[in-house]
Amino acid sequence: MNYCRKTTPLSRIIKQSYRQSSFPLALLVSFCLIFPGFATAVEQNTTFLPLKINSPSNQTAIAEQADTALNDALLPTSFSMMDRAEAKTYLNYSGTWPPTPATLKKIAAATGLDYVAAGSLTVIGEQISIDYKVFDLLSPATPKYYSRQGESIENMAGTLIEVVRDVISYTERDFMIASIGPKGNARIDSGAISRKIKTKSGDFYNPATLREDLKAIFKMGYFENVRIEVEESAEGKIVTFEVTEKPIIRKIEYSGLDAFTEEELAEAANIGPNTILNSNKVNNGVAAIKALYKSKGYYNTKVTAQLSYPDEEHTELRYVVEEGDKIYIKEIKFIGNTSFTGGDLEDVIESSEKNWLSWLTDGGLMKQQMLAQDVARLGSFYNNQGFLEVKIGEPKVDQVDEWLYITFAIEEGPRYRVGTVSFSGDLIEDQQTMRSFLSIQNEEFINRQVLREDILRITDFYSENGFAFADVRPRTKKSATGARVDVDIKINKGEL
Repeated sequence: MNYCRKTTPLSRIIKQSYRQSSFPLALLVSFCLIFPGFATAVEQNTTFLPLKINSPSNQTAIAEQADTALNDALLPTSFSMMDRAEAKTYLNYSGTWPPTPATLKKIAAATGLDYVAAGSLTVIGEQISIDYKVFDLLSPATPKYYSRQGESIENMAGTLIEVVRDVISYTERDFMIASIGPKGNARIDSGAISRKIKTKSGDFYNPATLREDLKAIFKMGYFENVRIEVEESAEGKIVTFEVTEKPIIRKIEYSGLDAFTEEELAEAANIGPNTILNSNKVNNGVAAIKALYKSKGYYNTKVTAQLSYPDEEHTELRYVVEEGDKIYIKEIKFIGNTSFTGGDLEDVIESSEKNWLSWLTDGGLMKQQMLAQDVARLGSFYNNQGFLEVKIGEPKVDQVDEWLYITFAIEEGPRYRVGTVSFSGDLIEDQQTMRSFLSIQNEEFINRQVLREDILRITDFYSENGFAFADVRPRTKKSATGARVDVDIKINKGEL
């Protein structure tokens, strides 16, 4: 990536003024969002005169409110309003408006600035109109006009923010972005690139923000190089992101295969010919191929992506695979199991150590999905043996040379016996008949699987008796001693 400017550095130093104010925070934030570049605003070149008030009443009060609102609207910038008392030494606010060119020249001489913004605030019923004329002291005979309307006096602050933005966009146009966009892209849509550019036309020129935009474009992954060009124009700066597109992938090949076919690797890599070269996608293909091999026990497989360039616009991609040998599980261990032996728990899980049949089956191969299922199997096993609070940690896998060692960490917790079993809710038979559906009461320890089967039998019984929507739910409660669990089966028979 290159960051380049065709123009000389800005000659004006960057300033920012901070003052305490009663200016509403929301409006201040709004102004900064409209004009984010004010964080690096150039030094003042414009005099803002206090507004002339055109109102049938309360002119003094409105003038004070307008002065405060204008000062606050200028707060995020390096600009300021001339004090009204000082302005009155040059201007007749009761006479002709706007000021004459001769008066403007006096103000320019006193302030040493290039532009004078003279405005008026007119109250029309409940609405207001703020109208500005901006004089370029080099050609005061051709002022610029800006006007904004507000719904009421209460909207004065927001209306002033808008008109101040208009004025500064003109007087600081040398530091504004007139247009911004990409060039050099033939295959990537300009709209897709522009959506990555946060800087917009009308924003202040801010090199730091433009650098972030450049990075965002480069991260798209479709370009060999991205550089910024900046040109001057009468409207402001023309910013162009010149991109050099990556070549098209003409062909994809796979070599070194034995355990899988090219079609299987192509499906895993998920990258095809006649697409723009994207290094992220190429690297994702490497990772996906490795994962595919690992699923079959090839833990030492090496995959590299090689690119060749037959011409400037095309590339050929080759995935080179060194499969290596399958890696088997040498040992499965359990720690924290005090109630069951390792052999008991090995009978519960699907993963297994390598044995004499491994050459014929997948026995002894480690599969991530199977390991996750084994955790669930162990949890269910313990739950069905009365361990309702058991915790099974994520299996730890260690590779030592050509072998894998797997460890399951278990926190068994207390073991609960079956306590009292009762029914509540809508019973269509007596307690004794209802108990005939239960097997849980014959268990020594609470068993979730047995309890589920009991619930299904009761649900079927209600359904056979016309209650197809019966809701049968077991509620468990630990006894005061914590040694057993009492079960209450609550039934809502629903409608016939």
